[in-house]
Amino acid sequence: MLIKLLPEQVSTYWNIIKYAVEESLPPTVHDHPDKLNRVLAAALSGKIDVWASYIRGETKVSFEGIVLTQVLYDDASDTRSLLIYCLYGYSSVSKDSWMNGFKTLVKYAKSQRCVKITAYSSVSFINDLAKSLGANTDYTFISFDLDKIV
Repeated sequence: MLIKLLPEQVSTYWNIIKYAVEESLPPTVHDHPDKLNRVLAAALSGKIDVWASYIRGETKVSFEGIVLTQVLYDDASDTRSLLIYCLYGYSSVSKDSWMNGFKTLVKYAKSQRCVKITAYSSVSFINDLAKSLGANTDYTFISFDLDKIV
């Protein structure tokens, strides 16, 4: 299940989230010594959203993955897109779990008046999954047209 974390939860679980961010920063990020603190500040201020995918067992809850998203607005074209800023799975994540999480992000993107979901990826499984969902993956910049997603 994918849920959006509140800023207090981001603070509480930052060590777990930080590892996921370190492992999955987009290629557009400059190697700045303070970049992780800046990501944390953006998450705490609401400029970027942190989502957690988790599995609830009989005795405990464990993180399955972390997703960071950011609504981007292109003033010139009046276009809103949901950027999947970071995406990381801590272990083998089932295709069903990926799909359920993606459906959650689609609903959220639509609620934010976005017309696309975009991402960067160098992970062949993610690229293949995105392509199977109708995304253009020619340049490994992944873009979903939300009007075409059921």
